[in-house]
Amino acid sequence: MDLHPLLERQLRRLGLDAASGPTDVERWTQLLHGVGRAYREAEQDRYLLERAQDISSRELHAQAEQLRLNEARLASLLGLSTDWVWEQDKQHTVTYVSEGWEAATGLRPSVFLGTGWLSLDRLDAADEVKLEYRRCVGQRLPFRDLTVGMDTPRGKRFFRLAGQPLLDDQGEFVGYRGVGSDATEATLASRRAEQMARFDTLTNLPNRNMLNDALRRALARARRQGTRVAVAFIDLDGFKHINDNLGHAAGDELLRVMAQRLEQTARAGELVARLGGDEFVMVVENAGPQPALVAMGKRVIEVLGTPVRLQDRDFRISGSVGMSVFPQDAEDGPTMLRNADAAMYEAKKSGAGQLNFYTADLATRAAESFSLETELREALARDELVLHYQPKFRLSGGALAGVEALVRWQHPQRGLLAPGDFIPLAEQRGLILPIGRWVMAAACRQMRAWKDAGREVGHCAVNLSAHHFTSEHLVEEVVAALARSDVAASALEIEVTESAVMIDPARAHRVMTRLSDLGVRIAIDDFGTGHSSLAYLKRFPARTLKIDRSFVRGLPDDANDIAITQAVVAMARSLGLETVAEGVETPAQLEYLRRIGCDEAQGYLLGRPVAAAALAWEPLTLLSAPCGTV
Repeated sequence: MDLHPLLERQLRRLGLDAASGPTDVERWTQLLHGVGRAYREAEQDRYLLERAQDISSRELHAQAEQLRLNEARLASLLGLSTDWVWEQDKQHTVTYVSEGWEAATGLRPSVFLGTGWLSLDRLDAADEVKLEYRRCVGQRLPFRDLTVGMDTPRGKRFFRLAGQPLLDDQGEFVGYRGVGSDATEATLASRRAEQMARFDTLTNLPNRNMLNDALRRALARARRQGTRVAVAFIDLDGFKHINDNLGHAAGDELLRVMAQRLEQTARAGELVARLGGDEFVMVVENAGPQPALVAMGKRVIEVLGTPVRLQDRDFRISGSVGMSVFPQDAEDGPTMLRNADAAMYEAKKSGAGQLNFYTADLATRAAESFSLETELREALARDELVLHYQPKFRLSGGALAGVEALVRWQHPQRGLLAPGDFIPLAEQRGLILPIGRWVMAAACRQMRAWKDAGREVGHCAVNLSAHHFTSEHLVEEVVAALARSDVAASALEIEVTESAVMIDPARAHRVMTRLSDLGVRIAIDDFGTGHSSLAYLKRFPARTLKIDRSFVRGLPDDANDIAITQAVVAMARSLGLETVAEGVETPAQLEYLRRIGCDEAQGYLLGRPVAAAALAWEPLTLLSAPCGTV
């Protein structure tokens, strides 16, 4: 009988012989029990094994399903997002790009498969970004926040990339895997912020911040190389008049035009920047000797002086230039700028379109000017300004026709200062408007005081600069000054120079008309020194022409002064205007003016400017013959 070896061993262990049959029932019973137990245990093991296999199968299936769902979810998210996943091999060849790439660029991922698109050769990135990327790749290190730009069908786009090196089971490098995201808006916003921080938004020239950095570096190079650096401070002459008369849009256009001209004029080694307002600066490295700098300054003045077309009209705007030079004038950038600024203001004193170099003497005058400006600002607050009044007399009969209010400064240390000592500074430093408002208010108060005292002065003339006359609030300020003092409008005369009127004749006409409609008298001051058109003059609602003292000085002997004065008087009479001669200092001048029919006169012969309490009220007694006989 052929038995299984395991069963034979069991029988021998029990002393049984399979061939002899069951002679020992007890032992055979034990055997059968052992076999039965073995079957049961085997069945239990089989059941447990099958159950374990079934559980493992279900778990594996569940895990596989979860993996599929996660992959689908990730694919869906990547498909909806502008982020994407990429892989490349160790030769930096692209092996995979997810669908998010197409959403970000408009380019299908397949276009880049098999290419080396991340080699940076075709990407726009800062030099330091490229260097950092190549360092990481060269050393097989991870990299983050790599921002690059690319031209795409959707325009220039910027991306932020991060990558992690891939290793195989043996730890060998096999490539990179990483993610990318669209960083276009953030990059453009950052660039705009940088542009605003370093460049002027109106002209696109470097601004003060960038100028200071560039000047500091230029001076450092000059120290190392033993070279010179020049700073030219440029200020436009008459810009405020354009801005006030034509509006800010025209002023902005003028600044853009001038900025473009300066950029085109600049040569290699010359930086042009805008400080603000109508102030520009040129920095010249490796500056040549003074004759070369003079030539450069004249070149700048010439190009700025070319007429500019604004609102279908041509305007000629000049520029004043001041220069300082390193190392003789200053050792640092801020001092160079201050010195060039001081030289520019000195150039303005010589007239429009002038060039001036910084000197030690100028430094002293600049310090004095700064001190005087500070004191003048305080003078307004401390009420240190006073008015003196110069009488005007009728040349027919000699009666007092009126007075002209002239401002003085009662300086606590320097004594009484005449207008020429501080008005030009006030014009330059923006103080003329508050001074003008103070003069008008003080003159109106004094007229009220005279009237209350029973004194009649006819009218009081107040001088206004071009800045006042182009102010948007001039008429309202006049109305307010008259109302506060309860003075009739006809008692106030506004004097404005011929040159100021002709900056913008149309605007001047509108302002004059509004003032005239109120009853305020209008006088054209310094007539004959400007270049007014008679066509405009006859339209202006002025009542008086003031003959400039430069034409009165030569009377009655200078043939040119005689001809000009007679022409002005005759023209005024034909236009229905009165004439007032300024600067009358001799009886012969007075007599000649009376004889040709001039209406009024003022000057030292007739009365000097004095305080209100010292004003003489007696009629003029110097006249002897009937007027208008010449």
